[in-house]
Amino acid sequence: MRRRTWSGAVLVTGLATAAMAGAAQAQPTWQCSASAVSSSLNGNPGANPVVASAGPCVSNATGLDNLPTPLGVPPGAVSAQTASATTVATPADEIAARQAVGAIGRVENLAIQLPPGSGTTTLGVRAANAQVSGVCVAGSPVLDGSSEAAGVTLGGQEVPIADAAQQLAQALAPLGDAVDLKFDEQVRTGSSLAINAFHLKILSAAGTPVLEVIAGVANVSFAGKVCDPTGQTPTGGGNGSGNGSGNGNGSGSANSAGSHTLLANGVRGSTCGKLTMYFAKNHKRSLTNRFGKRQVVRGRIVNCAGHSIVRARIDVIHVMKNGKRKLVKTGLRSRDAGKLTLILPLNLKTRDLRFEYRGNLLSSKVSSRSTLHLTVRNRKGRLVR
Repeated sequence: MRRRTWSGAVLVTGLATAAMAGAAQAQPTWQCSASAVSSSLNGNPGANPVVASAGPCVSNATGLDNLPTPLGVPPGAVSAQTASATTVATPADEIAARQAVGAIGRVENLAIQLPPGSGTTTLGVRAANAQVSGVCVAGSPVLDGSSEAAGVTLGGQEVPIADAAQQLAQALAPLGDAVDLKFDEQVRTGSSLAINAFHLKILSAAGTPVLEVIAGVANVSFAGKVCDPTGQTPTGGGNGSGNGSGNGNGSGSANSAGSHTLLANGVRGSTCGKLTMYFAKNHKRSLTNRFGKRQVVRGRIVNCAGHSIVRARIDVIHVMKNGKRKLVKTGLRSRDAGKLTLILPLNLKTRDLRFEYRGNLLSSKVSSRSTLHLTVRNRKGRLVR
């Protein structure tokens, strides 16, 4: 069977464009949107009952205990236990350059009957969550995010995420349907980041769309020089107005969103975390090195339950002898098992290397810190500062 796919980038861009209709502003702004789950049958326009969006970005939230039946697909084809969409802008009454914004899309116990209407095969996802944040760092906008899909089942049996697409394709092979299943789908441009935790597309043997379901969607973008405070005025908001919407039986409220100022840093991220860093050469937090010789730093980040935090962003701060913070980098990310690796430059002089984990990406508060001391000497043994 020939595998055919649709362009995920086109679809995500379309969703982001619709959600960010107010992007053209008189002054630089942040835009944000989130969606729990959307579905489309036979190429028809997608139904998206739980969505929060705003341009400029404001705090807003909506959610449902159970998704309604009319999702644009046959009754019972797509169901979920809970679904929510949240956008955050904090502080609410500040200019964009001094705000942190975020979008969070969540869905739990998602069940998809395949093929639609007959229900011979059930694809389940226990949780699909995506989050994206936007903040100014050293005068430049930084967009970051992560997603998680857990508990994928096929016919009631849990399957590894890596094998889910192949096993689903085998189950639908007798019908001639082609499967395109993606997890943690990310589309990044110079001014936007869109993340889908779960994205399923089913095509008929003729290549026509059968079903598309996207779960756990988060988008953040910016327009203009958003981190330049010159001429900016507060956008206000926090009342969930903007373009935010919660169709149907939305039970969320803007007031609850206004107090929702947590955007977890990494998968299983938490404001309670433990960061451990060390020099790979001696497994200690202090090292004397000769100038021009490269060293490697390793470490791990876990939450207070002891579970590894994956794709967490760690701030790296170089502190010189006078206590001045010379350099801040945000590119260090944890990988599987929460492990961290950083290869240091050759030309480092004596300094402290401060590694910081902020469990809440919308806050400057440090949840855990690990500091290493690097002493550098030249060939004559003299201290290099």
